[in-house]
Amino acid sequence: MYRILFLFLVALSSNLVSAQSLKPGFDKEEYIGLMKVSSQFGDSAYAAKLPPPKGFRFVYRSPAVGLVNMYDIYMSDKNIPIISIRGTIGDPISWMANFYAAMVPARGEIQLSKDYRFKYQMAENPRAAIHVGWLVSTGFLVKDMMPKIDSLYKAGHKEMLIMGHSQGGAIGFLLTAYLLNLQKQQLLAPDIRFKTYCSAGPKPGNLYFAHEYEALTQFGWAYNVVNSADWVPESPVTIQTEGDFNQLNPFADAKPFIRKQGLFKRLGLSYAYGRLTKPNRKGVKNYQKFLGRYVAKSIRKHLPGFVEPAYSWSNDYVRTGNQITLLADEDYFKAFPQDTKNVFTNHLHPAYLYLINQYPKSVMSKNSKVSLNGKWELRFLVNQKTPFAELYPDRKPFLNLSDENTKFNGNTGCNTINGNAVIEGNRINFPEAMAMTRMMCPGEGENAFLSTLKKVNGYSLNGETLTLLMGDIALMRFERVWL
Repeated sequence: MYRILFLFLVALSSNLVSAQSLKPGFDKEEYIGLMKVSSQFGDSAYAAKLPPPKGFRFVYRSPAVGLVNMYDIYMSDKNIPIISIRGTIGDPISWMANFYAAMVPARGEIQLSKDYRFKYQMAENPRAAIHVGWLVSTGFLVKDMMPKIDSLYKAGHKEMLIMGHSQGGAIGFLLTAYLLNLQKQQLLAPDIRFKTYCSAGPKPGNLYFAHEYEALTQFGWAYNVVNSADWVPESPVTIQTEGDFNQLNPFADAKPFIRKQGLFKRLGLSYAYGRLTKPNRKGVKNYQKFLGRYVAKSIRKHLPGFVEPAYSWSNDYVRTGNQITLLADEDYFKAFPQDTKNVFTNHLHPAYLYLINQYPKSVMSKNSKVSLNGKWELRFLVNQKTPFAELYPDRKPFLNLSDENTKFNGNTGCNTINGNAVIEGNRINFPEAMAMTRMMCPGEGENAFLSTLKKVNGYSLNGETLTLLMGDIALMRFERVWL
């Protein structure tokens, strides 16, 4: 019944699907709209206190699954589907997802019920680890969600927004990583563009997960929005051991180094090393015991057939994603008096909506002007079999661009070039033919640079990073080296 109704509602809007309209970069108005959609999970009294989500059409609400997790699908006024993930509710089972805070590998399988084994990949690095409670929640949600994404795609929707506040934000990190990794594995249509806003979300995993998540979303397609006065994004508690560092580090050889010292120096160094490292190791063991095995017993009571997974030797929870900080100031604390009897004062939708209204418009919003002025040096080139450093061993290509006119010049890593570009809004095209010197150039670097440059039809600018795009695909990335 749910699926029939969903397909009917999607069919109503399928002939309204317009050209792609999602843009990279933080969009203040886009976030406000998504926050209003997210607030609809609250009870009627809570939702009534907040501005209604005007211009959004409700399409679907999932049943409560897993650890009483739920998501909505709305359609924006631009006909972009919004996947809105519910946060923690008062049910103790919902809180259990948060307290089940041991880490598991970010790639593997987990038996969630008697008849459901969830195979997942949120990162490729075997050292990447994630929060097990929110993994369980994500696993149950995607079982219901993937057919809906497939139906939306078949109806012509190739852009989708993901929104989650609080626990919904934590799940939003994992869901986004899961979907993008499905695309990397060619298990999901590669031309679906996802854009994510995780709001008030706690930390979802360790540094190795964060690195991969940020690499997948670093061109302006995912944001982590936090209120500086909110304690939830500071959780879970982080315990870092020497095992959480990259393999090449001074701690790796600490014990062999200590053993080479004289007796008294060796005893002193061994004592100091033990005092510094043993408490954190013990902390990880306690994490696995109290926030792993103990909570898993309660999980099994609620989810018959759930099999407790093996935990990672890591609890190095880190802040993840491109963060937008909503800075609480004196006026904020007057509007939201701090009361120890209400620890969620700074965490709920009203506080975030108050602060985002004080936030300046992003340089990436449609109404703002960004500056292309400067010398831009190439840092990344898509789909090259030869490593970047080998393509350009002596000199990296660069472009000199100006806001005053469309003339550009630069260097291919060998020959100088110049010409006129076509720049309109966030669109940019470089000419097929351009003036160029004719030095003989070794290797494939020049051809790779020129052929890729001619495919470009758009750009995004994030601080000192310029990304040249073909549609939604990042082809080239430059860093501004001077204005």
